[in-house]
Amino acid sequence: MNKKVYIIGAGKVGSSLAFELKDKGYSIDFITDRNSDRLKKISSSVHPISYSDKTDMNFISGSEIIFICVQDRYIKDIIREISEFKIDYSDKYFVLTSGSESSLLFHGDSGVFSKEKTGSMHPVQTFNKLSFNNQHLLENIYFGIEGGNESVDIMKQIIASLESQFILIPPEKKHLYHSACVISSNFLVTLLNISSEVMGNLGIDKAKTFEIFKPIIENTLKNIDSDGLINSLTGPFDRNDKETISNHLKIINTELPSLIPFYTLLGMETVKVAFKKESLNMKNVIDLLDLMNEYITKETDITNQTNN
Repeated sequence: MNKKVYIIGAGKVGSSLAFELKDKGYSIDFITDRNSDRLKKISSSVHPISYSDKTDMNFISGSEIIFICVQDRYIKDIIREISEFKIDYSDKYFVLTSGSESSLLFHGDSGVFSKEKTGSMHPVQTFNKLSFNNQHLLENIYFGIEGGNESVDIMKQIIASLESQFILIPPEKKHLYHSACVISSNFLVTLLNISSEVMGNLGIDKAKTFEIFKPIIENTLKNIDSDGLINSLTGPFDRNDKETISNHLKIINTELPSLIPFYTLLGMETVKVAFKKESLNMKNVIDLLDLMNEYITKETDITNQTNN
């Protein structure tokens, strides 16, 4: 497929998309970004290309696929700007790369966009910096996609060219889908940061936390890959070690009381996993939930006293 592509937003996702699509034979003809420095640097690397710091009507006229890769807060403004251009959009595909927002945003009052040719294509991937060459971040991953039939067909072709796969997301449930992505990636960072807080309480350098836990993290991921999520659960919740869990709660409540809500919430969810694995029977489940509820009640009482 040699369709001409216009990328609006050359940030972390947009820059990666530009380099990777170009390497797959797509014609990246136009890029827009408000940051002139990075725009020049990226455009010079994807040479030859035309670029601007504002959404450009001529770029849209000369393109067949327009990717909107800006932050969610700016998407509506970009769509509004585009809808005010006096252009025939009937032969153009518009694709959001947002994880949270859906193609429904194109279909407000203007009515200029074809429902069949609008969609969203979100990479289930993490991007922590700009790309100035092909980092291969979009290869061998999944994309969450939704939209009109024609846009879905185009997105499937693009994803196949990246040697990746896709899952279809109901547009009205994009926010729910994105919450799962946040839990899998962002909350993993938070989880390890909390682990570093606990290690810091032991007098261990917080910066060494990942080095210390990297082997157990990697092996857990390997276990999940080979045996599945449920069967990879180990530890005190899996073996119904109520005494150990109780000791955890006691020491956390004494040393790091602000982490009690975190431990109890994840503990309750882990009880569910252990029950699905059939490591726990219903009596075990009730006993462990009661134990954690004691600390939730204590936390609630302390909060109420503080507020009063």
